[in-house]
Amino acid sequence: MEKLLGPEFYKKLKKVNSALRLQKKKLLDERNALKKWGDDLCSLNDLSKAIAGTLDSDSIVTTACAKMQEIVPHDVSCVVLYNQKKLWVLSPMKLYVEEAEEIKKLVLETMKTIVDTGDDSLYKVEVRCFRDHESDWGQFKPETSNRLFFPMEIGEARIGALHLIRNSGKAFSGYEQNLVSMLVSTLTLALRNSEVHREVQELATTDSLTGLFNSRYFHESLTRTFKSTMRYQNPVSLLMIDMDNFKEINDRYGHQGGDAVLQEISKRLIRSLREIDVPARYGGDEIAIILPETSVEQAFFAAKRLKRLLEEKPVSYRGQHIKVTASFGVASCPNPTIRTVEDVISVADKALYDAKKYGRNRIEVSESLFNQDNSFLGPFVS
Repeated sequence: MEKLLGPEFYKKLKKVNSALRLQKKKLLDERNALKKWGDDLCSLNDLSKAIAGTLDSDSIVTTACAKMQEIVPHDVSCVVLYNQKKLWVLSPMKLYVEEAEEIKKLVLETMKTIVDTGDDSLYKVEVRCFRDHESDWGQFKPETSNRLFFPMEIGEARIGALHLIRNSGKAFSGYEQNLVSMLVSTLTLALRNSEVHREVQELATTDSLTGLFNSRYFHESLTRTFKSTMRYQNPVSLLMIDMDNFKEINDRYGHQGGDAVLQEISKRLIRSLREIDVPARYGGDEIAIILPETSVEQAFFAAKRLKRLLEEKPVSYRGQHIKVTASFGVASCPNPTIRTVEDVISVADKALYDAKKYGRNRIEVSESLFNQDNSFLGPFVS
């Protein structure tokens, strides 16, 4: 063949064939890249649909990070929301407490170079691992990890950030950074919608002065809980709390001083209660607390703890220290004498009235509850 065509022609033919092979490989690579790009866009589209279908920030973050792991492999993803003071640390593998703490410190320090994240200790950290397998990355080392950081912004407002970490291996490519950038845009809008929804819900259910639930939400919650108690006989208790001599505080320090006392007392109560408890501003200086799954005995001891919490430390206001005490009334059901939601409130109110009548700064429990073989508690006072 070479003799018939001549050596020069044969060399040209080989050169053309080689060029065609290179071109074919290039076209195949481009086709594969386009296919991958199309697949990744489909995955991002599926992710967008998944997180657009909920207003729960926890579901949004968990779903987004789980799907992002499939698109851009990484060892840890972190999402922080500034307003909620919440940091999610998510990993496909099990993380040790020390590793999670190191990652939290790294992420919040990175944030501070972008925006003031406030006091780190105020952030609620949730660590979630998608599989309960030991990580094979060894000890986490911030100085050798590959990191990708994207602030979540709407206009000039920054609501949080996404932080991806590879403990070792290759750095994030430009292609991967583009994918993450597209995800961040979708994630930001979803979380902003969630934030707006949460703010609207809070405005509808929260007392603006104290941060406690408002009276309307209290009645709705107590009605739901009471119906559950009547059906399943699971206990629920109600504490009615009234500040002692609150009028004197208002007269002496003004209404702003009274408001400051209510705000501080409310903060103490919120910090000391369980997530399932419902503290509400019932009216004026009166506070009601629904304690689900709580018997009368448990409610009494909870009241004692809260009573000490209020009286042990004065409230500071403009350089002055205001001593605060409160009276407590306790009601609990199921109880034969309590048949309606109104009965629950009435019984607790009557006990509160007795606490005021018998000297204030004390706890009283309904006489009907006391007669139900609760004598081991001793007198219902502190």
